[in-house]
Amino acid sequence: MDGVESLVSQAELARRWRVTPRTVNRRLAFLGIRALRQGRCRCLTLEQAALAERFHQHLSQGKGSSSFNVQEQNLLEPQVIPAQQPTGPIPGPDPQQLAAMAATFLARWAPLPPPVDPLQRSRALAEAADARLVLTTRELTMVLGHGIGGWRNSRHDYGFHFTRHKQQGKILWTVERSPWSTSPDSKPPPAEPHRTSGPFLGRMGQYRI
Repeated sequence: MDGVESLVSQAELARRWRVTPRTVNRRLAFLGIRALRQGRCRCLTLEQAALAERFHQHLSQGKGSSSFNVQEQNLLEPQVIPAQQPTGPIPGPDPQQLAAMAATFLARWAPLPPPVDPLQRSRALAEAADARLVLTTRELTMVLGHGIGGWRNSRHDYGFHFTRHKQQGKILWTVERSPWSTSPDSKPPPAEPHRTSGPFLGRMGQYRI
């Protein structure tokens, strides 16, 4: 025999049969089987476990224990069932290892962000200036890529002059190229408030001031 490796625990029989340990004890008592004690484990030899397994199959077929002849079963060629190592709780995966694996997967398969055009803002401002467009605060915010909540008056920035207008309770903006931005020795002109009267029609050449 191979010692402990050739034994089957009662706990394993309970798990295999899906019954309580008390039921296993009653069945073993009926079969006249005395389990061996190995530390905290009560175990059966492979021959005893095979007899207990045949009794379990007999009961699973709906037959009563009275029709199971223990003596005849003992004379049968023992059908040894494979022994299984006592099972214990399987340790779960390391959370840090899972996080590292997830990060590696995302880095490999996540779609790359679209490349950012560094001239996108300058092109949009130049187009608005050349076309003499009138922009709402929301539109100008989208062009600049940031909020302009602190812009209370006209100002110079990004090489352009932004003029603030108020028409019928709405804040509108016009964009002009700043000539001084191309010359390092020149200074920007002071911002002057620009008041408007008359309706805006979408382009600077189409409203009355």
